[in-house]
Amino acid sequence: MPTTRILKVGYNLAFRSRSRALIFIILFILATVTTFLQSSRIYSFQTNDLIRLKSVILEPSSPITADKLDSKIRGLFDDVKDRLSGFYVLYGFKMLDDQLLVLTVRDYRNLFNPIDYPWLISEFKPTSLVTGRYIQGNYEGIVNKNFKLNFSAFGYPVSVKLSIGDSLVFISGYREIRVNIVGVSSSDMSAIKNALGESIGNFLFVDWRTFEEIAVNVMQLSSPLEESPDVYVLRIIMVVKGSIISALTNRDLFNNRVSVKSEVSKQASSITPFQLAQIEEINYGEFQSSLFTFIVSILFQLIVAGIYAVLIVRFHRRDIATLRAIGWDTKSIRILSFGSFVSTLLIASIIGLIIGSLYILLIARISLELIPFVIVTISNILIPLLVGFKYTSSATLSIPPSEAFRRE
Repeated sequence: MPTTRILKVGYNLAFRSRSRALIFIILFILATVTTFLQSSRIYSFQTNDLIRLKSVILEPSSPITADKLDSKIRGLFDDVKDRLSGFYVLYGFKMLDDQLLVLTVRDYRNLFNPIDYPWLISEFKPTSLVTGRYIQGNYEGIVNKNFKLNFSAFGYPVSVKLSIGDSLVFISGYREIRVNIVGVSSSDMSAIKNALGESIGNFLFVDWRTFEEIAVNVMQLSSPLEESPDVYVLRIIMVVKGSIISALTNRDLFNNRVSVKSEVSKQASSITPFQLAQIEEINYGEFQSSLFTFIVSILFQLIVAGIYAVLIVRFHRRDIATLRAIGWDTKSIRILSFGSFVSTLLIASIIGLIIGSLYILLIARISLELIPFVIVTISNILIPLLVGFKYTSSATLSIPPSEAFRRE
């Protein structure tokens, strides 16, 4: 008998008792949604919620330029660097009659791996974009949603608006620097405006190389830009050491965060005008709860899968015994039993992933990433399938047809 037909028979067998199948579908859905939500939340700790979990932010209470930065934070950096995995600075300079602020983020002393860059500046991180994506290389930029430059041409006022797919071209002599707009931010940029001490309506966020080329070749600013009196320091982001796993056992991540904040407080007078920014931090209880719920959801899925596999063999013992008695071979019996198990699990997993995705996007407001999908596929689909296949295969073949009939 063809495998597809055997699987169909297994499906019909599983749903012959619709109430029982429905109960387990609901249980599988709950486990899948919970695992998907918690794995997405845990993954966001390293991405979207990086600032809330692992960072200490300093913002200037009054404008400060790059030439004064080193003298202000050198001592702080030396004291806390052993507890950090990153020390980053948000730089900016004004141009076009102070209509435009060009921004970038860079490692303070090029000592750290810049893998955190997309998530360091909350106004321009991927999940803060109305449309488009984060910059991925040179000559790409992100603008604010109300971006509009005003000029006068031939005695008439002219306004230029930029959005996805447009380009902002800077010309210096024979050199043309074309920045392609790949993202639009939803932020009102209020924190950046406060750090700058004035209200600017247009913001362009680019990578360091593009920032440097525009500053040096177009604005004729002195290099190195990290020491320029015309470049502003708008934010300092310190990312503390500590992995998610180690934070669960010895709390090193949270201890480092507290220690760095304590050091900032001690040196408050020497680092003025920089001060601690108020952010909604993820505390240890919230972090521990997410990890615990994630682990429990996986164990719950495995327990439900095991119980369902046992019940399939128990309640369909007579059907399986009959098929064995009329000559079904071992392979077909295994496929039949597994088909009964897999039909329920796959239906529940697909529904669970759909519900989980909608919940994550619309309610939890967490970005959908590939890694949580992979985690759910392995923990809530592949491993339960392996459990179900192993048990149903061995259990259905361990009872002789005569014994099955006698017990029924």
